[in-house]
Parts: sequence; structure tokens; C-alpha cells
Amino acid sequence: MPDPFQLLAKAREYDAQGDVYNAVKLYKRCIKLVADWAEPYALLAEVYKKRAEWKPAMHYAKKALSLDASLADTWWTLGITAVALGKSRLANSVWSKFGSGDPGSALFSLQLTHSGMFELIWAKPLDPARAQITSIPHPDSDRHFMDIVVFDRKVIGYNVAKRRRYPVHAELGLHQRSPYFTFSCCLETPTKKDVLVLEQLCVDANLGFEIWSKAAKVQKRAYRDELQEFYSGDVFSTTEEESLLVAIAAKQTAHVEQVLQAWTIITLKQYYALERH
Repeated sequence: MPDPFQLLAKAREYDAQGDVYNAVKLYKRCIKLVADWAEPYALLAEVYKKRAEWKPAMHYAKKALSLDASLADTWWTLGITAVALGKSRLANSVWSKFGSGDPGSALFSLQLTHSGMFELIWAKPLDPARAQITSIPHPDSDRHFMDIVVFDRKVIGYNVAKRRRYPVHAELGLHQRSPYFTFSCCLETPTKKDVLVLEQLCVDANLGFEIWSKAAKVQKRAYRDELQEFYSGDVFSTTEEESLLVAIAAKQTAHVEQVLQAWTIITLKQYYALERH
């Protein structure tokens, strides 16, 4: 009979390398060899959680906990899957075990993965597994301003902004789509005061606003094992040095046009290349 401990070690190697197919195959083989072994069940739950496959993640988390109720990380996985599947009573029961009912109001960063890259955005926690996006993400991310997403509690890095370090968490999936769409345009030769005027006009109109030319950088490399620090940089570049690319989140195109027209009247500046993504 194959050594189940060696199989598990090999499965974890595959998992660490991103080879989900072979990792899952070997985890399940371990279960067939030792049916009452909690660890492979817990590792399967983790795999499916990262893939936002909530039903199998919950199934394996429950199985692991039935065999070993001391697995704190697996309890947390169960709570996340319960939130994602709309099982609020189960989620609240899990959070009560950790004393984590109040998420606080502190901002943190989320890692969005798309197009073979990842992007750091800002979000505020709603509960231990859900957060609301406060940035205007890259259009390729399929995420919008004020979307509610599911996130993992593990800190995978730090985003440094204004001399403060904010934890970075992995986004696991969309929980609720917001009614906002993403728009972008270029401002021609704006001063700092001009930009602040547009930002305030957006705030007054309940629109999202962000300077994409200075947003958190879309990274091409994956995280290493150790925690990394990331600093603000350009997500997009513009062809003209004297222009500034900005993003506006709105429910209708007309709302964006109204704000921009008001901005041109106040500042006597122009915008161009308005685009809805």
C-alpha cells in the first residue's frame, strides 16, 4: 500500500506549484487510504475555497471538522463558504467562535487577479469574510466600485500609502454586484486644485473618483512566500505628459457628463477620451 504521508507531501508540493489537478487527485487518494484523516479533507477545502467553488469547499471543511474540531483555519474556511453561499446563521456561529462579529472600519487592500496579473485596490470590511470595494478597479478585473466581495483573512502582503502599511488580503469572489459602471477620461493640463474640484464634484454627486495615473500598480509577478510590501505606481500611462487619466464610477453616463461639464465651467479646463468600460 502506498505511504499516505508521502502522498500527502507530494500533493502539497503540487498545490504549492499551482498544479490543482494533481494536488486534488492525491488528496482524494489519501482519503481513500485513510478515511478518518482530517488533514487531506482540510487541504481540499482550502483548494476549493481559493477557487471559489463554495459547495465542495464547505463539504470538505465540514468533513475535516467532524474529524478534528481543533482546526482553526478550517473553521474560518467554513465561515467564508457559509457567507458565500448565503448561510448567515452558520457563518455567524463560526465567527462567534473567534469573537469576530465586528470587523471594524479600517481600510485594507485586496489583491485582484486578472489577465495573468494582479492589482491592489482598497476596500472596507463588512464582516470577517466580506468587504466593499472603495477603489475603481481595472476594467479587466470584472469588479466595480462598491461591489461586495468575499476575501480571505490571511495577510499576503502590505500596501504602503502615505507612510502607513495596510494589510493585503486575497479576493476570493464576487458576492454582490454594485449598480456602478466604470468610466475614464483624460484631463488636459490640470492643476492639483482642478483635480480636487473634480473629486469634490464626484463626492457631491455620489460618484466614485480615482486618479488612475497614480493608482496601485498592476503587478506581473506572483507573491513569494514571504510577505512583501507594495507601493503606489501607475496602472495606466497616457501618451501626453500634461494630461491626467482619471476614473469615475457612476450608474449612468449622463451623471458623468453632468459632473465633467460642471468641472469645465468651474476650472476652464477640458477633458477628452471619455470612455465607459
